[in-house]
Amino acid sequence: MKHKKGTKYSDKIVNVQLKNGEEKYIFIHIEVQAAGKDEFAERMFKYFYRIYDKTKRPIYSIALLTDVSQEEHKEAFHYAFYGTELTYAYNTYLFHEKDPEELKKSDNPFALAVLAGIYASQNKKKTDEANQKRYQFKQQLLNLTFEKYSHRTNYLAALLYFIDYMMLIPPDLQEQLYETLPIAQDEKEEKKIMGLEKLRDTPTFGRLYREIEEKATKEGLEKGIEQGIEQGIEQGIEQGKLEEKQHFAKQLLKRNYSDDEISELTRLHLEEVKTLRKSLKD
Repeated sequence: MKHKKGTKYSDKIVNVQLKNGEEKYIFIHIEVQAAGKDEFAERMFKYFYRIYDKTKRPIYSIALLTDVSQEEHKEAFHYAFYGTELTYAYNTYLFHEKDPEELKKSDNPFALAVLAGIYASQNKKKTDEANQKRYQFKQQLLNLTFEKYSHRTNYLAALLYFIDYMMLIPPDLQEQLYETLPIAQDEKEEKKIMGLEKLRDTPTFGRLYREIEEKATKEGLEKGIEQGIEQGIEQGIEQGKLEEKQHFAKQLLKRNYSDDEISELTRLHLEEVKTLRKSLKD
């Protein structure tokens, strides 16, 4: 939920149609929070009643609690005052309950996003050891993302973007990470990256994106120069042949051959022969 000059609106409300084909719509309210304490439970309730008051639609609310070091959380908001009572319960997804090995095996692309959140939460410190672990986890996740979703560009772009920003590492490790990416040496994958415009400004893939563009531009220029040289040589040869034909035609003109005969012997167009004859008279 964002706040600006008294205005409040939710991070993500998605209007979806149920899979069973029923013509009914619900609103999905998603909140991402490190840990769910009392104040968070109250905020979830406030968001709920504002959405309901505005839409009068069924609402599915879920809190994604990302900090694996925080096991205490609230799954409901309780209010009681002199006989007036209210309990608002909502769904929770707890990162600390998830097994990283099971997440790696999952076919759900969200599993890798959860893994990134777990790794980032476990290595929040800025020490050399924490940075090195974050680097190793990031490398594993990026490779796993390519392995699983290389054929699904929408998932691939979203996950690469999320992981790249979620797990930021120092410049020296970023350079090391870049050099180890298989995609940096794979021309087939290069073409795929160029189709993922969303990655242009990311820490890792933004650089790769720019380098591929520069490489393509350079190759285009080199090819153009090469073609220009070849074309120049061909044009020179053709020009030499033409001059040779014209010289031969002039000799025939001096010997009073007819225009038609000269055209047939030299394979020059008749008009060209007539032009040569006129130039000799002048």
